[in-house]
Amino acid sequence: MALIEGLILHTTAYRDNDLLVKVFTKDAGIITAMARGAKKQKSKLAPVGQAFTWVVFDGIYPKNQQGLGFINSIQESRIYKNVVTDLTAAAYAALIAKDLTVAFDENVPQPEWYEKTLAAFKQLNAKKDPQVVANIMELQLLPVFGVSPNWVRDPLSGAETGDFDYSDKYNGIIEKSHFDMDDHRLHLDQKTVYYLRLFSTIDISKLGSVTLSPMTKRGIQRVVDYLYDQQVGFQPKEKRFIQKMAAFEGQLQIKPRKKESDS
Repeated sequence: MALIEGLILHTTAYRDNDLLVKVFTKDAGIITAMARGAKKQKSKLAPVGQAFTWVVFDGIYPKNQQGLGFINSIQESRIYKNVVTDLTAAAYAALIAKDLTVAFDENVPQPEWYEKTLAAFKQLNAKKDPQVVANIMELQLLPVFGVSPNWVRDPLSGAETGDFDYSDKYNGIIEKSHFDMDDHRLHLDQKTVYYLRLFSTIDISKLGSVTLSPMTKRGIQRVVDYLYDQQVGFQPKEKRFIQKMAAFEGQLQIKPRKKESDS
């Protein structure tokens, strides 16, 4: 038995009343644990049935770092209320959770990323822009996937200031004087480049108020999606849901045409 702290990332129904719970734990990284009877009414394990809940539970880690762990009783739990009740925040939280489960092998301690994940959920719960929070996590997860764009300086001149664009050919930013050396650069505006560079290194726990224009947000998302599509090779269904949701919300924002008055 052990006292285990972690964040519930995902749950899956198992048999009639049991749950398989994906938990990002403080000490053992991501594990899958069985919660017997958690689906029963008035079950004392009910808190683990809600994704995006922080918990401390008595349980057992997977034996020899393989198979399933077990959740026996809950000692503490704290739900990120805004993350659960706000559809947009929940959608981006699900995307972050999916990225984490794909990026990291189970039963491998990830203390730095555990703290970073809690910080991200704290920011979502504080109603920070969920796309910004997710983009920061996505950009900073890229090296875990083996993709490390250079956001610091132009590799050809060493320039760290100036006008930049992203170049696949040079695996990162290049300065304006070298734009003609890559016909396939992404033609990004400078605000987008600025925030890509910032988000790739910012301490998410210190994220302040960030208000971006729709154009800048689209530019950042375009680059993030491009990198995950082209270099990581990963496009989760959670992202497709967000795209569909954004398209639907865009339709709702279109005002109906006024009927012409009878002449």
